Amino acid sequence: MSNDDMIEGYFDGKKSDLDELPKGSNRSDSYKHGWRNGRDDRKGAPRSSASDLRREATDIAARERAAL
Repeated sequence: MSNDDMIEGYFDGKKSDLDELPKGSNRSDSYKHGWRNGRDDRKGAPRSSASDLRREATDIAARERAAL
């Protein structure tokens, strides 16, 4: 998992006025995960429990490592 992508996504989601990622986004899963977390923090409404979000991040990391 790319921490840089996740961090960039978080800040983009936090400052965006969108509720969903733009269609056709060609960003990494790490970026998308970070974007959704930033959006959730901006809205003050987490989409899942912290343990579910950690599991999602772990799954993304495993997929991205396998793709290398």
